[in-house]
Amino acid sequence: MASHRPRPAVRQEQMGEDPSSATLTGLLSERARRSPDREFLRFGDRSWTFAEIDAWTSRLAHRLIAVDGIQTGDRVAIMLPNVVHWPVVWLSALKAGAVAVPVNSSYKRADLTFLLRDSGARVVFTDHERAGLLKEVASAEADLTDLRIVDVAADGSAGFPATAPPVPAGAETLANLQYTSGTTGFPKACMLTHDYWVRLGWTCAAVTGLGPEDVLLTAQPFSYMDPQWNTVLALTVGAPLVVLPRFSASGFFADVRRHRATFFYVLGSMPTLLFKQPPSPDDLDNQVRLVLCSGVPVKIHAELERRWGAPWREIYGMTESGVDLSSPVDDASVVGSGSLGLPVPTKRVRVVDPQGADVADGETGELIVSGKPMMLGYWNRPEDTARVLRDGWLHTGDVVVRRPDGGVRLVGRIKDMVRRGGENIASAEVEAVLERDDAVVASAVVAEPDETFGEEVKAFVQLAAGVPADRTTAGRIIDRAGRQLARFKVPRYIEFVADFPRTPSERVSKPALKERAAAEPGVTYDLGPRRSTADTAAAPPTDFLDVRIVREVAVLTLRRPEKLNALDVPTRLRLASVVREYGTGDHVRGIVLTGEGRAFSSGEDLRSVPASYDEVRAAFESFHDITRAVVGTRVPVIAAVNGLAVGGASEITLCCDARIGTPATEFYQPENGRGITISNASSLLLTRLVRNHAMRMVLGSPRIGAEEALRIGLLDEIVPPDELVRRAVDLIVEWTPESITTALHLALLRPRPDEIEQAFAQEDIAARTAWESGVFSAGINGFWASKGSGAQPPVGTDPAPHDTNDTGDLT
Repeated sequence: MASHRPRPAVRQEQMGEDPSSATLTGLLSERARRSPDREFLRFGDRSWTFAEIDAWTSRLAHRLIAVDGIQTGDRVAIMLPNVVHWPVVWLSALKAGAVAVPVNSSYKRADLTFLLRDSGARVVFTDHERAGLLKEVASAEADLTDLRIVDVAADGSAGFPATAPPVPAGAETLANLQYTSGTTGFPKACMLTHDYWVRLGWTCAAVTGLGPEDVLLTAQPFSYMDPQWNTVLALTVGAPLVVLPRFSASGFFADVRRHRATFFYVLGSMPTLLFKQPPSPDDLDNQVRLVLCSGVPVKIHAELERRWGAPWREIYGMTESGVDLSSPVDDASVVGSGSLGLPVPTKRVRVVDPQGADVADGETGELIVSGKPMMLGYWNRPEDTARVLRDGWLHTGDVVVRRPDGGVRLVGRIKDMVRRGGENIASAEVEAVLERDDAVVASAVVAEPDETFGEEVKAFVQLAAGVPADRTTAGRIIDRAGRQLARFKVPRYIEFVADFPRTPSERVSKPALKERAAAEPGVTYDLGPRRSTADTAAAPPTDFLDVRIVREVAVLTLRRPEKLNALDVPTRLRLASVVREYGTGDHVRGIVLTGEGRAFSSGEDLRSVPASYDEVRAAFESFHDITRAVVGTRVPVIAAVNGLAVGGASEITLCCDARIGTPATEFYQPENGRGITISNASSLLLTRLVRNHAMRMVLGSPRIGAEEALRIGLLDEIVPPDELVRRAVDLIVEWTPESITTALHLALLRPRPDEIEQAFAQEDIAARTAWESGVFSAGINGFWASKGSGAQPPVGTDPAPHDTNDTGDLT
């Protein structure tokens, strides 16, 4: 842990002054003259001095002019990973009077084509790995055929003069077209001048108090802002910059120790990812004396400082504006406060309402800033520039609250809000709560369309190692969040993910996340479907129904495997309610019903055996309700029959549009043998499916295995157990292509509602007759006697799979 504080290159009271050099190229020349032999850039085990980089960039600038014909204002693109050639090409382009265009090195064809066209780049520097893609793009696009592609492995600079070419440049000369991460639509290029860069480096030098004895370190991609302003900061203070190939949470601090870094900058989820790493005895063995961060997690701020023994301070800015706010390094009161800091001397900030009027302290509003540094505007986007830069004020799109001390606390992004009913919910607030959970590594909260509330809260969650990605975990996470958030802010949906797509700045790319979820949906748990008051009142204390969304299909799973997924009236009503909710087709394209464990369901729960005809009627009605719900949907419903389906549960599968089974699938309807009549419109549905086999199934009560069920038409398909739900989902997707009238065909092919109701009426009469004759009660008593007791058997007794007296079904 560092104890010595070196002399700062720029004192804090100098922050508001003009930088010592007006241009970035002038700053490099000045540093090379004053500290020629001092280390400037370190990549891996190699390093270069200020003088070496100054000479190399001068030679390459001459080559750009002489060989590539670069003239003042031409654009030079850089598509490279984190290698030394990146900053060398950047600074060389500026010395040649060109404008640098950083390109994300992971871009594919569409993004790359857009950026090259939009920028009008004449030359692009790249490596062998990416040269082929660039050649494909250039040859395929008529307006890019003249693009020159230079492989940095042989940049052709040898032999040119080591002094800079005489190209005039001033503070307002354009230096970069810096493309934003493109969170909405295509990226926009911020026009950044030489003054922007040198002033940003000057301000950050004063904020940090860094000097020549420090060692700076960065791990973000060089195409993004951070390594670039870190480079300018290193030039300003005369200290070396260590550039890692990429950010790795597990190896980051080992690199910090190895390079004896005293300063680094992190943002987005990087602090949380670092904190989630297992503590090490080496944590305090480092030379770090300051960390700057954009978005220090409030709840772990103090722990970050304690664990690594250095202050972590907030700094706020945007690509458009450089740096706007900073927290004093010596002010420990900001730790855990959530403050973004105070305005730097060259900036003014306001917090305004949608009409542009200032809001009172403590009220939320949009942060707007003015001053220097500031972009000139967006390249080729005058309308976007006019929308964001108004009367000299940059509208950041960030929702903040001004604190009594003048500091600013971030609430969220205007466009990163969930509008649920009449409430606005900041995604950042919900994410912060979720990430306090030890089970959660990182999260991203987005809006999910909802018919009732307009939008619902959905959380994508990356779990810590060893934490199961199941519904129980989802419920626990939401329960914990619910203790810290207002009820309307608690996520309804959770989708577990292995990782997140990220912008070059290591922020989660929510547009990319949504696109990935749409193209390759993961398992989504619905922690609270909308239910009517009656359904809510009837819901059982433990919800045995799991609801998840897979590829736009609602998968409903009975989750009581230890009791063979036995059903009671509340669970059946809940199932019917959820089928109705998703059956509208507004949010899903189909429904799959299945069970957990070795049984689809063993039918009626013995705990709720009817003791009167009214209870018999209620039990039948709850099964009727499922049938009505299924046949009334506008989407296909498929039964994925994973195992034993007994009695009423077997009957539930009959009203589905298809039944897919596994080799373990078995249908069993023991009603007749117990003096109970069939229900759930089976008198209609069973004969439609299996015709003359229906009589044998009901009167003989045989167990029908998968192969026989397939032969007689009770099953449509048999698949391996691990493919069951996937196959059912595939079938629904196959049946529901866009613009096809699936709902109309379902209505034509299913039994008519009046046929269903007529079957219900006949079955109810038969049930009453059975009850009044005493056959029903005799059947129950006979079943109990077969268990060796005249009393009701224990709830959920696990039946032997081939003992007809040992099922849990009584319907």
